[in-house]
Order: sequence, then C-alpha cells, then structure tokens
Amino acid sequence: MGLLRILLLILSLFSFAACATAQPGGGKDISSLKKKDQRLLAEARSELDLGNFTKAKEKFDGLISGNPDQSQLYYLRSISFKEMGDFPSAIEDVRRGMAAQAEVGGVVYRELGELYSKNGQFEEAVGAFELYASSRYATAREDRREKAEVLLKKAQTARSLAAKPVPFNPVPVAGGVNTQDEMEYFPSLSIDGQNMVFTRRVEGQQEDFFISTKQEDGTWSEAEPLDGVNTEFNEGAQSITADGNYLVFTACDRLDGAGSCDLYYSERNDQGNWSAAKNIGPEINTRDYEAQPSISADGTLLFFASRRPGGFGGADLYLCGRLPSGKWSRPVNLGPTVNTAGDELYPFWSPDGTTLYFTSDGHPGLGGADIFRSGLSADNKWMEPVNLGYPINTAGEETNLFIAPDGKTAYFSKGSLSVETGKMDVDIYQFELPETLRPAPVTYVKARVTDAVTGRPLAATVRLRDLTQTAPPSSRQTGTSGSFLAVLPVGKDYAFTVDLEGYMFYADRFSLAGERAQIEPYLLDIALQPIKKDAVPVSDRAEPDGAIAFRNVLFSSGSAKLLAVSGDELDRLAALLKEAPDFTVEIVGHTDDVGDETTNLRLSQERAAAVKDYLIEQGVEEARISTRGEGEAKPVAGNETEEGRARNRRTTFKLVR
Repeated sequence: MGLLRILLLILSLFSFAACATAQPGGGKDISSLKKKDQRLLAEARSELDLGNFTKAKEKFDGLISGNPDQSQLYYLRSISFKEMGDFPSAIEDVRRGMAAQAEVGGVVYRELGELYSKNGQFEEAVGAFELYASSRYATAREDRREKAEVLLKKAQTARSLAAKPVPFNPVPVAGGVNTQDEMEYFPSLSIDGQNMVFTRRVEGQQEDFFISTKQEDGTWSEAEPLDGVNTEFNEGAQSITADGNYLVFTACDRLDGAGSCDLYYSERNDQGNWSAAKNIGPEINTRDYEAQPSISADGTLLFFASRRPGGFGGADLYLCGRLPSGKWSRPVNLGPTVNTAGDELYPFWSPDGTTLYFTSDGHPGLGGADIFRSGLSADNKWMEPVNLGYPINTAGEETNLFIAPDGKTAYFSKGSLSVETGKMDVDIYQFELPETLRPAPVTYVKARVTDAVTGRPLAATVRLRDLTQTAPPSSRQTGTSGSFLAVLPVGKDYAFTVDLEGYMFYADRFSLAGERAQIEPYLLDIALQPIKKDAVPVSDRAEPDGAIAFRNVLFSSGSAKLLAVSGDELDRLAALLKEAPDFTVEIVGHTDDVGDETTNLRLSQERAAAVKDYLIEQGVEEARISTRGEGEAKPVAGNETEEGRARNRRTTFKLVR
C-alpha cells in the first residue's frame, strides 16, 4: 500500500470532515483552501507518497503558517514527523490539531496514545488509550472495543516495565566494524570470541557478509568481505556453528528459491575456503517466507522464522534437527507459549543449549517489538517468555540480539533516522546483560585425534557425558581432519571417550568448574595406539605393571554398584575385546587406606567382579576375563591428601595376548 493510500485511510479514521464543522472561530474545511494552497497540499501529499518526509514537512510548514486554524494540516504534518522518527514534534502537532477542534474524535486519542508510546511517555499513553477505549468510536463496535482494550493493556504493561528499569549501557563496538556511510547489523561471534561476522548494507542497497577479528587491544580489525559466500545478490541474517565450518543465512528472491525468502548454507573446507551457497532444501524452505536462522553450537538444531500456513499468527518460530544423513528434519512450530497472533522473529539459541531469545510484537511489551527470553524446562517444555525490560526494550523495534559465550556480553544493532537527511544510520553495539537475564556461560573443548605412531589425523568417534546428569552421552565425529570441538556449560564435570576400529580406545574426564574455565578452553591432543596382531598396545598412561586405570568407571560410595557413566568406557573395552579375540583382560580393583584393610580388600575384589559381570553382559566370554583385588596395597599416590586418595581409588585393566 502506498503512503498516499495510508494517508487517506488515516484521514478517514480521523473523521476530518466532521472535525471541520466543529472547528471554533469559523474554521473552514481543508477543501476550502485557496487554489495555491490546494496545489501545495497536493505536492505535500505527493512527497509523502514518495517517502520524502522532510520535503513533505517543509511544504506543510508553509501551509500551516497561512492556515493556522486548520486542524487537519497539523494531523497531516504529524504523519511526516512520525515517519521521520521525530515523535515529540508529532505529538505537538496532534495536540495542536486537537486544540483547533471543538470535539475530538476517539481515533485521535488512539493516534496520540501510539505516539506517546513510541516516544517512551508510557504514563501519558495510558491516559490517551483510556480516553480512546471510552470513546463513542471504540465502543460502537465489538472489534474496536477489543482492540482498544489490547492497546490499553499494552500501554499499562509498558508503564510497569518502564517503572523498573534494568541496567543498560550500550556502546558501539570499537574498531573497524561500524562505518558512517553504511549499515551494519546481524552480528554473530565465533565460539572463541575472536571473530565477528555481520551484514553490511553497501551503498544503501547491496547486503554482504563481512568479518572482523578482535585485536590485542580489544578493538576490532577493519572488516573484510567474506569471500566465497558473498554474491551479486543480497546475503542477510546469518548464523554459524561453533567450529566455524557451517554458515546458514537468509537470501531473498533468488532464482533457485522456493519462496520470497529462503535459507541457504555454505561450508568451509580444511583449507579455510567457503563453498558456493546452496539452498537448504524443501525440508525447510516453502513458497512462503523463511528467514533469520539460528543454528546450535554443534550444528544439530536449527531455529528460524517462517510465515508458512498453520501457525499462530504472522511470523512464527520453528525448530528442526539434523538427521544422520545430514539432511534436516521436518520443522516443528515452537507452540503457543512462544508464538502469538503477532510476529515472532530473530531467534537466538544460546550456546548453553537451553535458552532462547527472540523478538515479538505479540507478547506484552513496550511498543513495536521487544526482545524476550524463554528456555526449556526440565521436562522439555518452553517456559513463559520474559521481557528483557526497559531500557533494553523501548517503544521502538528491538531485534537481532546475540550473546557471547561468556553469557554476559550482548550485541545488537541500533538505528536512528536523521531528521536532517532522512537516512537511517545503523551500527552494532554491545552491552553487559543483567545477570538475571543471562544464559549459562559456556566454554569449549577442542581436541585433535591422531595415530600415535604416524601422527596422521584420525576420523574417530568422540562421546561426551555431563557427569551431573543421567542423560546418555552425545556422540560426534572428528572428521578427516581429526579435529573436534564441543561447546559446554562451565561449572560441571565431564567424561569422554574416543575410539576408532583398529585402535586402543582413549578415556578421560575433565572439570570446567571455577573462573579459569570461563577464560581458557580445554585443549586436548589425543594419540590413539594402533592395535597390532603381534603386540599388545602400549599406553603412555599405563602404570608400571602395564595396567591402565579406568577414568570413568565409577561406583556408588562404599559399594560395588557401577554408576551409569561407567558403561561408556566399559562398552569401549567390550568392543575392543570383540574386535581382538586373541586378547584376554585382567581387571584389578584398588582402594585408598581409609577404613579397615580387610574391608578395603573385599571391596576392591567386589568392584573388579562387577566390571567382569558387565563385560560378560556385553558379550565378552567369561574365560577371557580374570579379576583380583589389591585393596590398599598398591597406591599410586600418597594417601595424605584427598587428591592422592582419589587417585588410589581406581579400577585398572590390562590386556594380555
């Protein structure tokens, strides 16, 4: 719809014809303007229709100076001010128009309430919407009455939020990201926080991706185009996996597109080059609108906005999962807790794997569109969205929030319309997110798996388990590069195993507790020992007698009951024994020196026997397994400290040919 048609609609809503007959002092209808003023009015309307709001405003200035009693001219000029973002002047013009009328129509109070809301004057907005809700116009029809109640409720919510402001001090990101002549938006960061990818609108039209690197002084380097992905077409909102190898983004009106806007992807190879972008496929893209992706850190989940049929309103948020084949599952609507009759857009799935941020104009907020926080409960249901509060959210439009891995540094884009030029200036800002609104901080574990003899990278399987939960371990592949990266919440302990057919498996555990874990990632170089027919594999972690301590075979305190996590490592041993039928295995239990020596000996024997029973259940022949207990007789560390005692409480295995 053109601006002129919108203007005519607003004029009809304002009931200007009725207003003219009620003007004090013998005021005349706008149609009675002199011919030269009628021509000037036509020119002003034309400028509005073309989007030249500054020029339109200047022409209305001339009209009003010669016709100060024409209320309709003030209303018309207020539209120019409103579109220019000059809400105080728009409010002043509406009030001048009201003063020139003997009776004010209800829709004028509605327009005034919306302007007050956009200007952040929420108390005044409530008053204006109360007058609108009680007007003859609003109460004449049920649909109008319901709409008036919604507007009033939103204004009351905004007033409540504004009365309890949250800490907010945004600053432009320093360095070579923002420019004076272009627009920068849709930022995202690599998991190590050293690279920022964002969209820049070049010369006011072309949208391309740019990348900037954080320098030693904390500022960002001069941004450079993301070669290989950028084309002569526009590249919009993007999201990248934690390992930096899979980029998914929005592109509109392309020849291979399914609808108005589709999701596309590009992959980076071992040489660091990006592939030509491909349409993500019919599993996700439809004839409608798909945009604004947010991919999980591990690349297995994809959130996006879509206007496809069957939703709850305008744009809804959807989720799909990565299948073993590499394709994406059928998208699932996030449901009515998140989605509303309005628009839900710009999802951001936090690296913590439980927290979702998004923009909505359907949930109660401060104005146009606010940013909300939701998350998954323990039973995997979406929690009621929480408004991030004022002044993070304002009466304007808040979009594209991105939160760094530390959980506290947030990035977003903020624009302002120049009253002088009528041009929009958009830059990327950062601020510290209030503590109650933060996701859990995360760090990353990076590993490289190689052959212990040749040093070549291995495509192995890595299994990770959170030791604080009973959920099964997650399984990932290192790929041909032998590299593996996982994003994990800090403050927890983790167990992992690495295995590949033909090699001795590797098992260990690590802790991401403490402040250090939030600053320094956990880096691993894992060398797998090949299994040879004529020799038993030797581990550099073996004890003097050649035995290897299980790292994640754990028992309930004081008993021989295996904990669930033990299965991860014992399953690897069982698989190895099946793969190498010439091997037998010797299982030995050990304890610290706390308690009675006889009791400790018996406990060590029972724990070794429990491991044997588990291996038999996995299909290993009983004759190939021998066990014994050493109690506290063979410590590998002193028993004077808890750390030493923990090392002594162990179960070992030794392969024998």
